[in-house]
Amino acid sequence: MLKGLVEWIIINQHPFSIVEEPKFIDYIHILNPDAVLISADTIKRKIMDLYTVNIDKMQESFQDILGKISFTLDVWTSPSTKSFLAIIAHYIDKDWKLRNVLVDFIQIFGKIFN
Repeated sequence: MLKGLVEWIIINQHPFSIVEEPKFIDYIHILNPDAVLISADTIKRKIMDLYTVNIDKMQESFQDILGKISFTLDVWTSPSTKSFLAIIAHYIDKDWKLRNVLVDFIQIFGKIFN
């Protein structure tokens, strides 16, 4: 259940603190009165652990690349005027399959374009 909760928070971009909101807690207790709830700090730690595991996997997969890696950058502004940068690596793996890996995704502060 914890894995599903972490995935839900990541995919839907919910704040870690959602697990401490009273209505969320009420809802969980409706579904399972015996549920053991976790803190926002625990969610953050689980997400950071998942990030570390995925970074390690990405670094390992890059070591097996026989050819070159191409990088693309994508910059955009959300409807809420937040700016983001994504860095994607593209390469052919040892089985001759095209792979695309999100290397980083960050929020940019300040003006992007004039």
